[in-house]
Amino acid sequence: MNQITTQYVTEGGACFEQYVITDPVAKTALTITPERGGMVTGFTLDGDEYIWTRRPNFSECNRPRFGIPVLFPNCGKPDNGVHIFNGQAYPMEIHGMADLCPWEVESVGPDGVTLILESSPLTKFLYPFDFTVLMNYNLQGNTASLSMTVINEGDVPMPFSFGYHPYFVASALENVDFDIKCATCSEDAKGEQPAAPEKITLTRKEGADNSIRLMTGVEFPMTFTDKGNGHKVAVDADESFTNGVLWQQDAENFVCMEPWNGWANSVNEEGKHEVLEPDEAMTSEWTITIEKV
Repeated sequence: MNQITTQYVTEGGACFEQYVITDPVAKTALTITPERGGMVTGFTLDGDEYIWTRRPNFSECNRPRFGIPVLFPNCGKPDNGVHIFNGQAYPMEIHGMADLCPWEVESVGPDGVTLILESSPLTKFLYPFDFTVLMNYNLQGNTASLSMTVINEGDVPMPFSFGYHPYFVASALENVDFDIKCATCSEDAKGEQPAAPEKITLTRKEGADNSIRLMTGVEFPMTFTDKGNGHKVAVDADESFTNGVLWQQDAENFVCMEPWNGWANSVNEEGKHEVLEPDEAMTSEWTITIEKV
């Protein structure tokens, strides 16, 4: 049976409470840090860490570029950095605001750890809707499950999209081999999207500081194997997710393999985002399976 414990980490002059779900038989542990964007900040197999952490970013107040940020109410950056709701422009940075907010603990028990984020005057300055978002984290063997429930608590329809930005440890980009099937694959979400090649690769152009692949029509799971550290990671997702992103920056020791429901600017585009009616809710789920090969 899984065990759930709490621990405290002091870093950069700040103290963070963490919840750790462990499976003693599988020798796995999943760490969640509610105050740091309500996100996963560790996933180990026999003590080997699969989630990448950037420091000192971990203890800073700026956007987390490590762990598994929760993307809500948008993925990517809207055009001109704004969403248009009811004819009014609202500022919104890349990937929304959920990963910048401290989350509260809703429950801890046999079903894992559930966190809650609710709208506030501050969130409504950026996103003028009344909402509740619940994130449930659980662990079974070497598979972590991440479930999001979005509830429209207001009296008007609520548009949004969502996704995740997991940072996985990688020995070096050239050691990572992807197994992904999708409809299109490009380096730019704008314009016509070219058909995906038979083999998806992530390589850096000369002079560029990052590498990216934007994929639509993803046939989950997405998988990669790192011949340098022996890690194998599979990201599976329900039908809520149709897009995927691969990203790596500055030749650092991570690779992002991301399930997305939306796309950059999709919240501004008719028919390209989710809409919840008042009192309506939507639940989506995805999983991460880690192995040593």
